Amino acid sequence: MTPGTARLCKSIFRGVSYFVAAWGALFIRRWLKRHRERVAQSWPLVEGVILNGAVTRIRRTSHFHATLNYTYFVEEYRTGKYIHEFANEADADAFVRLLKDKRVHIRYKQSNPNKTVLEQSVVEQHAMLAPSID
Repeated sequence: MTPGTARLCKSIFRGVSYFVAAWGALFIRRWLKRHRERVAQSWPLVEGVILNGAVTRIRRTSHFHATLNYTYFVEEYRTGKYIHEFANEADADAFVRLLKDKRVHIRYKQSNPNKTVLEQSVVEQHAMLAPSID
């Protein structure tokens, strides 16, 4: 094998490795989100308000995260966040703008009120979600 061929093979292997690692991380993140929602089904509900949001590109992919920050009251004011994944930035931006200032029901763990879940089904009640990849 020539040095040029070896470099090419190494470069291809590195690219494939990054691709597999990025998609593996996305798969794990999606599974964890669904798992957290299933676990939280028995937790009490409290009303909260979505304060703001931000859109960020997911590294090494062409996808975007829309992160919503919300506040709720259980003995004191607390904050949490909800992350949704989008295939394009315009849909993620529209999602954040649409949900800002909305009142939503949030599930919280009674033994640790800082641990919360804003369920995707609740978010869908307030916004027609643009095509997402979740």
